[in-house]
Amino acid sequence: MKICVISTTVMTVPPAGYSGLEMLAWQQADGLARRGHQVMLVAPHGSKLPAGVELHGTTLGEGDRRAYSGYWQKLPSFDVIIDNSWEKWPLMLKAEGKLKAPVLTVLHAPVETMLSIPPPIEKACFVAISKDQAGAVAGHLAREARVCYNGVDMDFYHPINNAKRDRYLFLARMSKLKGPHLAVGVALRCGLELDLIGDDTLVESPAYAQAVKSLCDGSRIVYHGGKSRGDCAGYFQRAKALFHFNFFFREPFGLSPVEAQASGCPVIAADHGAMRETVRHGESGFLVRMPSEVDELIKSGALAAISPKHCRSWAEQFSLKNMIQRYEALCKEAIDTGGW
Repeated sequence: MKICVISTTVMTVPPAGYSGLEMLAWQQADGLARRGHQVMLVAPHGSKLPAGVELHGTTLGEGDRRAYSGYWQKLPSFDVIIDNSWEKWPLMLKAEGKLKAPVLTVLHAPVETMLSIPPPIEKACFVAISKDQAGAVAGHLAREARVCYNGVDMDFYHPINNAKRDRYLFLARMSKLKGPHLAVGVALRCGLELDLIGDDTLVESPAYAQAVKSLCDGSRIVYHGGKSRGDCAGYFQRAKALFHFNFFFREPFGLSPVEAQASGCPVIAADHGAMRETVRHGESGFLVRMPSEVDELIKSGALAAISPKHCRSWAEQFSLKNMIQRYEALCKEAIDTGGW
């Protein structure tokens, strides 16, 4: 197949630091090229391409619409497009009747924040990154979505024997939606040691990130800011548990909980959104309905019953290999049937 994979203009790929969507787009291009397909990746100039992948370069930081104006004429030459961008401009080319190829419209965020109304085409080929998100697509857009879980590199993320420390971890963007202040609150109430890692530049409120930082003492509770993906892997391996407090929004997937479990690290997450699919309650971590339940888990020593082996075993279903195979199958289905 001749496949176009569209990333965002937010950063070059593979990202120098920790990121989600852009790394996934790069992995899609790399994995599908390795499986023998002809792939073009739409990403900012300066990106480092996987072997055998062509680059259509965009300008770093430009708007999706402006970037689209530079590559839309190339799209009809492809058999299928995998669109990871935020604004989904290739759907307009379908609506105008200028694009026969199916567009796999991958939804990396809550659907209502990406598409306020259904696109004016019959088969948009929505790809949800969890079953929960597929349900949201049905509810918000009254459309069917196929599911392809995000994948993590199980060779990159792996446990290390006897690496655990008595420190807990928060690893996500320093956004209120992700709940870093809740993680700090648990640490303060329960007397825990905590590391907070996450980007504080591409956030809704830099003032909020600074407020969280001000709560940290730099010793027992340490605010690290952004770290490289390699550094993050080390923190996952050594942490006693990951706090992932998505109480404030219906998270469609969440990479860090899966990366943590692949590294043998239990996860304590909100019983909300896709966490019900990615965390196995009582076996690879715990799902809680409110922050006060976390205090009870810590004080009861419940984490002692969670083994790194079980965490790793559960996470294996979300492997990078499985993700690439699923995207390949969805591409073939969309081409053979005209989409869904």
